[in-house]
Amino acid sequence: MSIQAINYALLNQALLYIRDGNMRRARALGFTESELRELRQLTPSDLEELAKEKQVICRVIVDHEMLLARMRRLSQDQDRETQIDRCLELGASVTMMGQFFGLTPNDCSTRRSLLGLATKHGRQAMPSEADEHAAWHCWQAISPDASDPLHAPDDLKGMMVLAEETGISLTAIWSLVKTWVNAHPGEDDPQAEQGSRHELRGISCRE
Repeated sequence: MSIQAINYALLNQALLYIRDGNMRRARALGFTESELRELRQLTPSDLEELAKEKQVICRVIVDHEMLLARMRRLSQDQDRETQIDRCLELGASVTMMGQFFGLTPNDCSTRRSLLGLATKHGRQAMPSEADEHAAWHCWQAISPDASDPLHAPDDLKGMMVLAEETGISLTAIWSLVKTWVNAHPGEDDPQAEQGSRHELRGISCRE
């Protein structure tokens, strides 16, 4: 952007604030009260002539700290949107989406429609006992809070990984995790002797 373009943009913005009666914002651009009074008297042609000055009468300063903070926030927002879509694809229920993301039933319906996902009615089917057993073993390897009744049900990323690895819906995984930590907090799997730690009925667990 040229010096003249910067001059015109800032001068014009100051005038817009003045006309709107927002003197605080006009002063925040760096102008004094007397300068703002003078600017208010300028005609459009005067403003254009002033902006054409080759000397730098206006400067733009980058607030690096604020810029980085806003860029991080945008990245976080993008990550959140991606996570929401993935949760829906993995079969998260309206109740689950409401608790983790604050989404309403209408929000979920709209997003499912945009993702091309069919709306399922009624309760989702729970996995068989053998599949649940295999999922439990996978959960121990995935989550550092696997047996913590306070933190395990909130480990959304861990539950997403478990849903992806087992093929069980995210809603069912959430229900299972809450059942596991409440029924056997800090204990070993009560059915451990019934099968292998690594694979049961087609569900394989990573090390």
